[in-house]
Amino acid sequence: MSRTLVVFGAQNSAGALAARQYGNDGYDVVLVADDAQCVRALTTVLESEGISTRTFTGDVSSPEHAKAMIRSIRSTVGPIDAVYYGLDPLNTADYTAALNPASGTEACALTYLNMTAVVDEVLPEMRSRKSGAILVEHNGTEAAAQPTPGDDDPAAAACSYLQGLQQELACDGVHIGMLSIGSLFCRHNVGFVQRSSGPFTKA
Repeated sequence: MSRTLVVFGAQNSAGALAARQYGNDGYDVVLVADDAQCVRALTTVLESEGISTRTFTGDVSSPEHAKAMIRSIRSTVGPIDAVYYGLDPLNTADYTAALNPASGTEACALTYLNMTAVVDEVLPEMRSRKSGAILVEHNGTEAAAQPTPGDDDPAAAACSYLQGLQQELACDGVHIGMLSIGSLFCRHNVGFVQRSSGPFTKA
């Protein structure tokens, strides 16, 4: 029975690499995009390598929409074995706008909420099977914090959330990993990074 990887953010280089690596290891690949045109070139490459590829298009700009997308994918292709989430607001051509204080904080917070919504939707099934992988990219953010209560830094909250999940799921067969490109890892997070055996660990 084939296994399925769902990629949020396949237009990013790391997301595309994850799609190819999983696909070449026998996974069917589902690319999620707001516009199929954004991932057409990647789809062509994957299919040329014999990788079964589908594209689901739609709005995933809110937690509710992100969950609905996962449900739609599951109802069409069946169980989801791995998820790569790379919808970071800093993974954008308009990098300056993403860093604008007026919009950047809200975008980062929404990205964190969307990521946790996706995790909430796929995790119960993975835990019941005792198998799965959830891989999150935070491009250019500081994966450094263990935030104190009331900390409103979405990047720090995401890192803390993923660390907690990794510890909780250590014996459940579900891998949690975080990839941070161009980031500063504080010393207290080095163990977490080392324990995450890379963004492309297989389910």
